[in-house]
Amino acid sequence: MHGSPSPRGASARRGRSPRTSANSPAPAALPHDFSAKAPPTFTSCLTIAVEGAIPIERPDPPAPTHDPPPAPVDSKRAPRKSKTDALAALHTHAQTTLGEESLNDTINDEAGIRIQLRDGPPLAVPPMLDLSTVKTPDMRPPPPKQGARLFGLTDCPTFHPSTEQWKDPMAYIASISDAGKRYGMCKIVPPAGWNMPFVTDTERFRFKTRLQRLNSIEASSRAKVNFLEQLYRFHKQQGNPRVSVPTINHKPLDLWLLRKEVHKLGGFEVVTREKKWADLGRLLGYTGIPGLATQIRNSYSRVILPFEQFCERVRRSAALSPAKTRDPQLKTHVNIQSAGSAGRLSTPTSAMDEDSPPSSPLTATSSPLSEPPDEGETKDSNGVKAESSRPRRSTRNISQDKGTRARRASTVNDTSLLSFAKTATTDPKSSLELHCEICLKKDQGEKMLICDGCDCGFHMFCLDPPLANIPRGQWFCHHCLFGTGGDFGFDEGEEHSLSSFQARDLEFRRLWFLSHPPQSVTANGAQSSSSAQGSDPYANRFGNMVVTEDDVEKEFWRLVQSQNETVEVEYGADVHSTTHGSGMPTLETHPLDPYSKDPWNLNNIPILPQSLLRYIKSDISGMTVPWTYVGMIFSTFCWHNEDHYTYSINYMHWGETKTWYSIPGSSADKFEAAIKKEAPDLFEAQPDLLFQLVTLMNPQRLKEDGVDVYACNQRAGEFVVTFPKAYHAGFNHGLNFNEAVNFALPDWLPLGLDCVKRYQEHRKLPVFSHDELLITITQQSHTIQTALWLNDSLQEMTDREMEARMRARALQMNETLEETDRADDQYQCTVCKVFCYLSQIVCTCTTKVACIDHVEQLCKCLPVNRVLRKRFSDTELQDIQAKVSERAAVPAVWRSKLKRLLDDSARPPLKTLRNLYTEGERIQYPLTELNSLRKCVTKATEWLEAANGILIRKPTRKRTRKSRGRSSTADPALSTGIGDEIIDKPDRTLRDLDALLDEVENLGFDAPEIEHLRGIKREAEDTRRKARALLDAKAPPRDREGFVQECERLILHSQTLNVLVDEIVEVEKIVLREQLVRELDEALDDDNVTLEDVRGLMARATACNLPAENPYMQRLEGLFRAGTNWEEKAKALLDKQQRTLEELEEFIKPRHSGMPVDPDMLTRIQDLRKKGKEFEKQAKVWLVAEPSAPKPKVQDVVRLVAEHDRDFDIPAVQDLKRTVDFAQDLEARCEAVMRGIYNPQDEPDIFHTMLQWRKYAKEHLTMFALANFETLDKQLAAHFRWLEGLPWWCRQHNETHGQPILDDVVESTRPEDDLPPNDEYFTCICTTPVRPPAHGTVSDAVQCDHCFARFHGVCAANGGSCPFCDHHHWNGTIHKERSWHFVFLPQLLLQAPDVTKNYSEEWRQLEIIVHRVDRLCGVIGQFLVFAGQQSNQRVDYIPQVRHYMRKLYKMQFNVGSNPDANFGLDLASLHRILAGQPIPVRMKKRRRPKFVFGQDIDKDWLDGTRCICRGRTSYLMDFPKIECEVCNKFYHGGCVFFPADGANSRFMCPLCCVRKNRVYPYSEVRVKHVDTKEADVFVDTKEMLDTFSKDIVYMRLPPPYTQTLFVELIRFTPGQPDNVAANGSVAGPSMPSRNGGGPPGHPPPMILANGSSAHPRAMHNPHPHPHSHQHSHPPHPHPHPHPHAHHGPGHSPSAPLGPYDMGHGPNSAGANIPPPPWAATSRWSSAAAAAAPPGARQMGGPPLEPLRSPLITTPPQVPRKRKYPDDVPPGAPDERLAPAAQPRSPKRHHPSQNAGPSQSQNAPQPSMARTNSGMSPSLAMMLAQDPRSPSRQPPPYPRGAPPGMVPPSPRAPGPGPGPEDGMPSPAGSHHSVRKVKLGRGEDDRWGGPPPPHDGRSPPGPPPRH
Repeated sequence: MHGSPSPRGASARRGRSPRTSANSPAPAALPHDFSAKAPPTFTSCLTIAVEGAIPIERPDPPAPTHDPPPAPVDSKRAPRKSKTDALAALHTHAQTTLGEESLNDTINDEAGIRIQLRDGPPLAVPPMLDLSTVKTPDMRPPPPKQGARLFGLTDCPTFHPSTEQWKDPMAYIASISDAGKRYGMCKIVPPAGWNMPFVTDTERFRFKTRLQRLNSIEASSRAKVNFLEQLYRFHKQQGNPRVSVPTINHKPLDLWLLRKEVHKLGGFEVVTREKKWADLGRLLGYTGIPGLATQIRNSYSRVILPFEQFCERVRRSAALSPAKTRDPQLKTHVNIQSAGSAGRLSTPTSAMDEDSPPSSPLTATSSPLSEPPDEGETKDSNGVKAESSRPRRSTRNISQDKGTRARRASTVNDTSLLSFAKTATTDPKSSLELHCEICLKKDQGEKMLICDGCDCGFHMFCLDPPLANIPRGQWFCHHCLFGTGGDFGFDEGEEHSLSSFQARDLEFRRLWFLSHPPQSVTANGAQSSSSAQGSDPYANRFGNMVVTEDDVEKEFWRLVQSQNETVEVEYGADVHSTTHGSGMPTLETHPLDPYSKDPWNLNNIPILPQSLLRYIKSDISGMTVPWTYVGMIFSTFCWHNEDHYTYSINYMHWGETKTWYSIPGSSADKFEAAIKKEAPDLFEAQPDLLFQLVTLMNPQRLKEDGVDVYACNQRAGEFVVTFPKAYHAGFNHGLNFNEAVNFALPDWLPLGLDCVKRYQEHRKLPVFSHDELLITITQQSHTIQTALWLNDSLQEMTDREMEARMRARALQMNETLEETDRADDQYQCTVCKVFCYLSQIVCTCTTKVACIDHVEQLCKCLPVNRVLRKRFSDTELQDIQAKVSERAAVPAVWRSKLKRLLDDSARPPLKTLRNLYTEGERIQYPLTELNSLRKCVTKATEWLEAANGILIRKPTRKRTRKSRGRSSTADPALSTGIGDEIIDKPDRTLRDLDALLDEVENLGFDAPEIEHLRGIKREAEDTRRKARALLDAKAPPRDREGFVQECERLILHSQTLNVLVDEIVEVEKIVLREQLVRELDEALDDDNVTLEDVRGLMARATACNLPAENPYMQRLEGLFRAGTNWEEKAKALLDKQQRTLEELEEFIKPRHSGMPVDPDMLTRIQDLRKKGKEFEKQAKVWLVAEPSAPKPKVQDVVRLVAEHDRDFDIPAVQDLKRTVDFAQDLEARCEAVMRGIYNPQDEPDIFHTMLQWRKYAKEHLTMFALANFETLDKQLAAHFRWLEGLPWWCRQHNETHGQPILDDVVESTRPEDDLPPNDEYFTCICTTPVRPPAHGTVSDAVQCDHCFARFHGVCAANGGSCPFCDHHHWNGTIHKERSWHFVFLPQLLLQAPDVTKNYSEEWRQLEIIVHRVDRLCGVIGQFLVFAGQQSNQRVDYIPQVRHYMRKLYKMQFNVGSNPDANFGLDLASLHRILAGQPIPVRMKKRRRPKFVFGQDIDKDWLDGTRCICRGRTSYLMDFPKIECEVCNKFYHGGCVFFPADGANSRFMCPLCCVRKNRVYPYSEVRVKHVDTKEADVFVDTKEMLDTFSKDIVYMRLPPPYTQTLFVELIRFTPGQPDNVAANGSVAGPSMPSRNGGGPPGHPPPMILANGSSAHPRAMHNPHPHPHSHQHSHPPHPHPHPHPHAHHGPGHSPSAPLGPYDMGHGPNSAGANIPPPPWAATSRWSSAAAAAAPPGARQMGGPPLEPLRSPLITTPPQVPRKRKYPDDVPPGAPDERLAPAAQPRSPKRHHPSQNAGPSQSQNAPQPSMARTNSGMSPSLAMMLAQDPRSPSRQPPPYPRGAPPGMVPPSPRAPGPGPGPEDGMPSPAGSHHSVRKVKLGRGEDDRWGGPPPPHDGRSPPGPPPRH
């Protein structure tokens, strides 16, 4: 891993004295004669401004205080090497913000020429980093051909592991460790297919950077600057500020190089004595100059020698030495330094005692970037944890608070040569507390100088040499003078995102290389052939210039070594993955990503089983938790090795190349010697400089000193592994993103201990306790493998600890044992910083801890007061070591046992070998000898198993002859021989036995089985000799029996050997032949012998070699042939798919005598024959059925036929199959008919087809039980009975005549024809107008004397009287053909059987008639309820009454709500009443109110808008504008919430929407009256427009819950409602209000055509409001002071005309009749949606299409007006065919579901006789009888139809309000009342009754205007 020093938190540059004040004036610039160099240049990447880069705020220093420095609050554990504490010296500089501009500052900054790389606005960057713009592992090209590297370096090895090797990172790294350690590092390229994802959120990821000045990093350069600054300060305070640098031959003398060469030659005196000044001049590059030696010597004597003499005097001076005893409470220079040395102590009294030397710079606080945050820290704005800025350890030389004392302002101009140094008397703040640093006295303040660096006091006479006068200018003590430059570090840069850092890096690279082309570029800008790396995939192109990796490397080292060219870059190093997030997925952030569990994931590597860091108890950021690094061009990481000398692994996610340099651990000592030799002054001031990661040294210089240096170029997707103790450094070629972490393998343990000892020597804080790690390993890992590599380290630790305890006990101190762990700071030695985990020495006087080496520095108490605090007792510690040693010795003990066993015997016993092998298997450690032993034991075991196959006789498997189907014929004497039994032969032969004995001779082990096998071999050979003798003997026939018995005895004996002897087989054949002949003599004469027996005898005969000419053999072969032939035929029959009974009978015939057959096969054939006979019998029974026999089900017959077809072919069953197929098809058809899914194709009359089915079934299918057919037969009978019950059934023709009735019903019940015709001549009972006759002709028209209705002569002759007035036309007195009542038709509709409902055209006709007439019945019934009230009986309704009577007259049959009701009679009675009333008064034309808003009186704004904002917001000047297509005014799109993507959409402004009573689609619009002060009271413009209000209606609304616009109402022009007569009086009868106290003449609130009220808010109780209109309406003739006041006596119900009384008759022009309240309660009113609602009829042209919002996607509403009654709006369904296509009984809807609020509150209650007028009583009766309705038919009306209908209101042709104007609401429209809606409870939006659904827009809260 690598990093750079932590930022110091201040903007000061390097080289400033750590003790100078930031506020004190800087010293005068060095005179030109001091350094005669040309002005240098300074180039910083910060001059490139980019968006998103934020400068890091540096807090102001705290006020000076003289309190002792507080101890750090947190002292857990060292956060991260000196990547956090490597800048120990730098933190002092960061906290004090030094003020004096040093020489280096003068050279590199103020005195130099600043180069501004880029002017202009910041570079724009995207919020996220585009990974396609950087080099990633996916696009990894092949590496370029590597030529000779710069400085002649050798590349480190690159490894390409295989996929198998890639599975275990630790094992693979261990395998390449030996090769990698020789180079210090190696590169690993993952195998193809492995691609670690980059998961960092590039938009939220932000990091801080550090500034690096390249030429200040190199060791010799910084040493030179430090020396020159010290030299300048020395001469300045010696009173000689203008020391000039000598020039020789017009060339300035290099003073630092001169001093360095003089010291190499032995010093000033040696060079002078040996006269080497001339040689020294030649070394400095001067030749041929006279007097050169004298000039150089004089220059050295005048400038350098006084400074060296002063330094030497200070070193030797006892007065200036810090070793004397001092009071720790005094403010002394040493105590100031030591105050910060107790960084890990938690006690506030952390000052060191007087004997403690100055603290190491390594105790500086760590950087916020390198410090892991505490758990309690909060997160910053971007979601990641904010970096901790709290120091964990104290400062280097001065504490934070005391260091700020140097920042006080001096009253004397310190930069002036006339000013004097500070004294105690000139600084009254410090005069009371200052002591002389030498004599420690406080007296003579006037002679006490105050150092300008540390503010410490010194008596002038105590100095060496003493000062007589106060020196002029600034004065520094020897500590500050010698410490110049010791505070070097990197300043903080800026805070970046990845995209902003990329933009700066890319622009810096481009500008730099365009202005500094590589050396390979010629003068004209062309690329030389040697470096034109067009094929180099890693080269970058800037314009026509190609910059390769070698060019960048050369430029980097040129800038590092340049004295006059300072380049400053940024580096985002040591970024915590715990706070900023790892670039690799983790189980916490990406649990489903497989790479989160990948072993090469850097979050997992430290905790892999083989990594020792997994045993560290806490996470260490940067060590066990990865750090990330974001580099830019030239950013570098300096020479360092890892914390505790551990391994590190670095992965590049993406980006440009990173060049690495490494020095193997074996050359680490050489490297340290070389760099100390290069800059000895730096190491003299800071011995721990290498821990600080701030120093580079040229690899070429290192090679010259004999140091091995190697290099490599790391690219995207590659790993770099550094090995223990190896130094490494490097730099970046551009923007890249790396991630790194540490790990440790077992071979690291000794090196880790060496590093701890080195830390102790330098008093550097370790990161973790090495001893605690060893103890933790012993507690968590108990394997032998662990014990082997742990044993030596643990033994060393135990010995060291026991020796330390012996030393402590020698001091006779007390001891205590603690069995629990303490915090880390309680184990750390306060002096050397080492962790004393196993034991520590403490004292009661302090909380500090000391190790045994520094016990005397703990405190001044007696030794007996100190306590040795132990973590483990001696016994426990030794037991831990003993267990590990014992575990580690297990493999060696086992090996010794094995060696002893092999040494004792050449053929060891197998049992002992097995035991030893088993013991080795239990050892969990790989033993190399175990493999050989395993092979030996395995081979011996295999041999033993083979031997036991012979030695251990298996149970004999005996098979008797009877078991093989053959009777035994053996003699009783031989019953125990082989004649009755067949014994299995052994598997092993004699040859196998010999082979086993030969094999065991070579295996080299001993076992008892070997001797047993040898005995068996001897017996087997003896048996073989006897068998050969029997085979060779020729036994005579008379002794044949004895010969056979002898053979049998030998065979039985051979079976005990368990070894097969070949000769015994031949002897056995002799015995078997004799036995077989005896058996054949008996078996061949048996007629019951089976085919299996014959086969067995044939096999035995062949086995024993019975000769073919033997007569028994010949007879046996003949039986075998006959039996085999029968078997083949039987198999062929059984294999057939279908068999006839004749074929089966053939095999059942008696067989020939003695022919062998297969009994099983014969049984199968007999079973098949029996089954076939049963099938044949059953088929014949069913085909010829007896009358009384039960009929089979079709399913049973089908099942039998299917079983027959599988095995047989029987003619009777085939006949049955054909018949049942017909029956099955008939059943399927009947079932489909009953289920209603039958689809007749070519059958015009389905019922005629069903009758044919019935005829066929009764003639041919009577033998089956047909359930479906019988059910259908009953349904057909019911159907024909139902037809005969229809009123229009004709018995003469045996058919129905329903089509004429249906046509009349359809014509009379069209929903769109519910309103009367708009023609004054429509007065006849027919549908033809009675027009005046043509000129000269005579009309046959007849006029009624009562109602003055005119009739055609033909129509008048039908009945002889007026059908409107004469009730005889309706009560049955006048005969009609259709003399039934409608109420019985619904009953018939329900009584129809299912087959009728599904397939009968008559039923469909009846359904249409019932539905249509029932709808009309409901409409007429509601009308009669309304008109039945006296107040509603107006002349205006006469056309409507006649219209309904025409419909009923045409249908002829009676229509009513019950059998006793007759709507025709009711309408006739109503007509007589209405015909006698006077003519109504003509109404004024209604007019809508008008509004004047604030925008209407405004002037156009500067940009031409007249917007909602009213031009009061200046920043809206350039906002996009949108034009209203109605008023053509411009608005800002953002002000009116117009969508950005709606540029091509139409737009109507909010004001036009309010005026047109439309909903503004983009937001809610609220109108506020200019005089209204209440915040929640707004104008209800919708109700005012709907009701044509004359007054302002207010409403109270809750706070807005969505986008809302507010409009100011300035003026209001009242509207004109339509209930005012022409003379100005209120017209129309009054009606009681809801509470019964209202005026009686008020009509109820109306319901709009869509089923909603005029405005939902209008239904609330009105409240008066004090405001008045600016343009008031003329006073109302009859004002109402209170909304519930009654009218005066002049307003009787009969005096004024109602709202329907217009003009001079029922057909007057200009009529605008409001709908009655019963319109929306009709059960069938929704059927009106089949066509456009029958609204006002006008003779004029159709109105223009209303303007629609661009966001409204519903089609425009169809206008409700029709010019002629036959006009049907486009898209309306056919009223005849649409309902009849799929007839369906309508579903029941409750009227309350569709009733609006006004209906439930204001509708008049019907009389008791009309309680069911809202629904047809016939259908109510029908649903009560059978609540189910067929579900297959659709409803006869659209589902989206409005629940209410417009009541009939006659209109004359003429202009009128369009459909968008709505309908007026008479309720309260003539009151001078302002209505206010109060509270949420009254708002229908907040839980009130839902507004009625109009079918065109979804139900919801009404729009707010």
